Amino acid sequence: MLLKVGMALMAVALAFAAISAGIAIGLRDEPEPAIAAKPASRSTVEPLVRSYPSEEDRVEEAEAQPAPRPEPRPKPEPPAERQPEPKAQPEPKPQPEPKPERETLPVAEDDWPAPTNQELQALDGPRRYELPAGAIMGLTIEAIGLYNVPVMNDDTKSALSQGVIHEPETSLPWSNTPQRNVYLAGHRLGYYGTSSRLVFYKLNRLDKGDKVVLKDRDGKAYRYRVSETFVTDPTDVWVMGQVRGRDMVTLQTCTPYPTFEKRLIVRADRV
Repeated sequence: MLLKVGMALMAVALAFAAISAGIAIGLRDEPEPAIAAKPASRSTVEPLVRSYPSEEDRVEEAEAQPAPRPEPRPKPEPPAERQPEPKAQPEPKPQPEPKPERETLPVAEDDWPAPTNQELQALDGPRRYELPAGAIMGLTIEAIGLYNVPVMNDDTKSALSQGVIHEPETSLPWSNTPQRNVYLAGHRLGYYGTSSRLVFYKLNRLDKGDKVVLKDRDGKAYRYRVSETFVTDPTDVWVMGQVRGRDMVTLQTCTPYPTFEKRLIVRADRV
């Protein structure tokens, strides 16, 4: 029974399949309508269009924008420490030119007036002097009547007019040296009315053994005795130098009278 029913269903199915195939062939004989091409899909990207905002839009946009913050100003650098202006240096004082090495002995010759009879008579007695402010010591030679003649530590004419001069380059009685030569020079004639007038006029009369005394302003005395006398040329400056082992004073004036072309030298050694 079941076999009969299955065969019947198979027959029905075959008949239905045949009918469906015929319908499909009939339909294919008619021309197929043309399929219209689908329009291309519209691009979603809009074309680039330049647009310029109006003046009002710009104003509104500017007002809408927040005001820009002002950029912080850089802090000014602190001013450089002001250096004190250098003090104006005083102009250097001109230095005195060094004295050239002495070429001749001091006490140059001049046309001194000859001594009067009254002056010569005064030379026979003692001549006493007062020390001016600039004198460094006094000179006493009893044998020729001189007492406390001012000794100036300078070789200028003004110093020479006040008595006798000590050559600054030479020793002093108190110099701390192994030997000394205290060199003193004075006029044979000299200036009228000054302490230099005829101060060494009688220097040629000194003899060996005569006393010579130098006394400083504190009253300390330095004593010497004449040891030698000689004549030199004005260019014999060696007589101002020290002599090994001798502590002496040298006295000098012009000679002979009245030409005065030589120098009279009297030396006295310390006692």
